[in-house]
Amino acid sequence: MQNQIISKKSQRDGLIVVTLAIFTDMLVYGLVVPILPGYALSLGVSQTAIGFLFGSYAIALFVATPIFGILSDKIGRKGPMLWGLLGLAGSTLLYAFAKHFWMLVLARSLQGVSAAITWTAGFALLADLFPSQERGKVMGIALSGQSIGTLIGPTFGGWLYQLGGYEVPFLVATGLAIFDGLLRIFLIQDVPHEKSESVLSALNLLKNRRLLIIVGVVMIGASIPCVLEPTLPLRLQKGMNASSGVTGLLFAIPTLAYAISAPVIGFLSQRIGHSKAMTMGMILAAVCFPFIALSNSVGLVAIALVFLGVGMGTAITPCLPEFAEISQKSGINSFGASFSIYNTAYSIGMMIGPTLGGILTNYLGIVRSYSVVAIVIFVYMIFFNLYNHYALKTVERF
Repeated sequence: MQNQIISKKSQRDGLIVVTLAIFTDMLVYGLVVPILPGYALSLGVSQTAIGFLFGSYAIALFVATPIFGILSDKIGRKGPMLWGLLGLAGSTLLYAFAKHFWMLVLARSLQGVSAAITWTAGFALLADLFPSQERGKVMGIALSGQSIGTLIGPTFGGWLYQLGGYEVPFLVATGLAIFDGLLRIFLIQDVPHEKSESVLSALNLLKNRRLLIIVGVVMIGASIPCVLEPTLPLRLQKGMNASSGVTGLLFAIPTLAYAISAPVIGFLSQRIGHSKAMTMGMILAAVCFPFIALSNSVGLVAIALVFLGVGMGTAITPCLPEFAEISQKSGINSFGASFSIYNTAYSIGMMIGPTLGGILTNYLGIVRSYSVVAIVIFVYMIFFNLYNHYALKTVERF
């Protein structure tokens, strides 16, 4: 079999490349947060336009993901991984020298396209390199790169901006992207890859009910932190007199908890089963969510956010190896297509979360809105487990 002829060195190099690629992508994603709004305002645009600027990333990610996922199945992983690097370096340089608002939108959109390429081809590469029993662990390690990059990005960008002005953060990030690209060139060598025969065979994955059920878990996991973004800061600042600095630190807590727990969760889910791990994660997230709004002190909010971060990681991390397993068992050999579905679901969750959080909080208040979100998670968890129980009984019958 394919996995039996892959050396440990190739596996190690592939894991390093993908983890660093995801880290770099999310570092640049977060780097713009403290810089871009002020610079966009200086170009004379409105707050609505700035909202569109930030949203253009998710839109581009959503559109580009299925295209490049299917393409990586057709031509292999190395080419798309390098394209993703070129897109990231190009978008970062465009940020640095943008003199008009449309150039910022183009840079943000190109960054979204780059992420679509890197994530789908990267996780497909790990699925090519590692056997089923090791994917949970290695994908958990790769996901820690996402969390660390997200955590460091805003602080890194703000510090470089204060040190050298607007262009410096983007020029430094371009240098990191070039270093990342060199690793992709020299470390991704001779990776066995079974090319998908057609686009139609890849689209057959969407007929798999098990995969579609897990898509719901991904969307929920992606939307949870996004629900907090437009709602929790006001609760902290008005209800607890928390400063902007404290609010920023609190938002870093679930990301840090996710980063630390993801490799452990990946290993654990491989031992107890991906479905059980997803269920545990959804339960933990649902229980914690109302407590964030009910807590009357910054310390209690911080504790609830730690458990929320662990819950998000426990729900999402097992989805990646499960997507690969479903693709492999289907015989379609479309890891790129399967991870493009994952990325698409994640981007939809990112778009739904802030809108849902804002609307619910506006009409119901933060405590009731967070309780509604918790109920939705619980209901989906019950549906998820009923489906798994029914599917298991059907298999046993035959």
